[in-house]
Amino acid sequence: MLAGKAYIPVRVLKPFGNWKEGDMILLEDWKAKELWEMGVVEIIDEADKVIGEIDRILNEEKKNAPLTPIPEGLYEKAEFYIYYLEKFVQVQGGSIEVLQTKLTKLRNLKKKYKMLKNIRFKKILEAVRLRPNSMEILSRLSPEEKRVYLEISRIRNEWIGE
Repeated sequence: MLAGKAYIPVRVLKPFGNWKEGDMILLEDWKAKELWEMGVVEIIDEADKVIGEIDRILNEEKKNAPLTPIPEGLYEKAEFYIYYLEKFVQVQGGSIEVLQTKLTKLRNLKKKYKMLKNIRFKKILEAVRLRPNSMEILSRLSPEEKRVYLEISRIRNEWIGE
């Protein structure tokens, strides 16, 4: 899940290596997860920012027929904040208002993330149908999408030929 492709802002809670308490830094998603779970850092919640980015892309995807590139690391950021919000609600607790806010963000993020993946998947299927193994199409895809596109292209070519 977490592969170090997304950078997550954190605030240092306890001195760690060269970091001092209160430092704000960007960490790879897997490092942020580990250090947050150890209580060394606090995650700076940018779930709203990720939701906004997904919203923007959803609007573009609905308007444009062809596959267009999406921001690098977007899937990873979405998955990280889904993990973070789920864990926060389970473990951190807090006031009812904070929990309700986090749960609302979590539901919204999951819903929009799934919508984005569904739209992109349909477009990838259409691209495979019309242009399997196209370098041009590949250049517009995220690493996760490239894997799907190439695998479905392989299956299509085995079935139909080319």
